[in-house]
Amino acid sequence: MEDKISYVIDKDRINQQKMKLIVINRRPQYTEQSQKTTRQEIEKQLFQIFKKYD
Repeated sequence: MEDKISYVIDKDRINQQKMKLIVINRRPQYTEQSQKTTRQEIEKQLFQIFKKYD
């Protein structure tokens, strides 16, 4: 079974001298719960890393 992932699209224009560039960034849009879970996992891993240097 395959889940459909929705994406957030960020567009930005960059003007540098004579060049005009458009930058498009696509990133997955996560649910609030999955963001919270991911954040907690990252914090836990960082804590384990920095605990060594205390």
